[in-house]
Amino acid sequence: MTAKQIVARVRLLDVVATMFLACVLAAPACARQAELGSIGDGPASVLWRGTFEPGNLSEWTADGEGGSYSQNTPGKPSATMAMAHNGHYAGLFTIAPTAGMMSTGYLFRNQPSPPQGYYSAWYYVPSTTTVGLWLSLSHFSGSETGDGRNLAALWDVNLYPLAAGGLAAQLYDYAGTGFNLRQVTPVPFPLDSWVQLEVYLSKATGPTGEVTVWQDGVQILERSNIATVSNDWVQWDAGGAADASSLPASVYMDDAAISLAPIGPGS
Repeated sequence: MTAKQIVARVRLLDVVATMFLACVLAAPACARQAELGSIGDGPASVLWRGTFEPGNLSEWTADGEGGSYSQNTPGKPSATMAMAHNGHYAGLFTIAPTAGMMSTGYLFRNQPSPPQGYYSAWYYVPSTTTVGLWLSLSHFSGSETGDGRNLAALWDVNLYPLAAGGLAAQLYDYAGTGFNLRQVTPVPFPLDSWVQLEVYLSKATGPTGEVTVWQDGVQILERSNIATVSNDWVQWDAGGAADASSLPASVYMDDAAISLAPIGPGS
């Protein structure tokens, strides 16, 4: 392990220890706080999970390091029993684009935000969904001032319609020059089925960063040796957002996680 990796792990341990102490001092308020896990190898490398099994959004919001965001939607993100990847609950995101106005419904996490991390979630997109130009599922925002204010988009993993029918994932680079990376041979994104999207983000303000995307454990997209962030502050958004030409739809998300090691569809 390099000195840089050791320092990164020590910093993350400080974050976990601070949040644990806060929970001890306010136990009732933390009863449904998100599981932060521990730092190490294998499954212990998972820093945070969101399963929706409390039946609400507390795993995302209770520690003050996450929340929800919605715009031009009939309802806010919520937990539902209508669909689940594991257990009984999943997240529900209802989007309703209108002419000239996109629709957005995300849950977000500001912490943990490791120097290099894997951001994973399972998504269920019904076959009744009609995507105009894009349907965003996993998104990263940065803070232009480095303090959580003045947010600006960095990266977006979204689905786009294939000419032959169906949808496939693409990676949009807001952090650079607006480069839109598509797969050379697109792997279709299955509809009416739970699909895992996992994104590796290595933070770098210079040409040493990387963003890689896996779909059900298969690497489909990669951008490397590039600047990926403007500073250390990063927010991860997961849920659903669609352009104005898409039709109203419901998207489901479950079993989200942030980890120091690959999670994979078998986890």
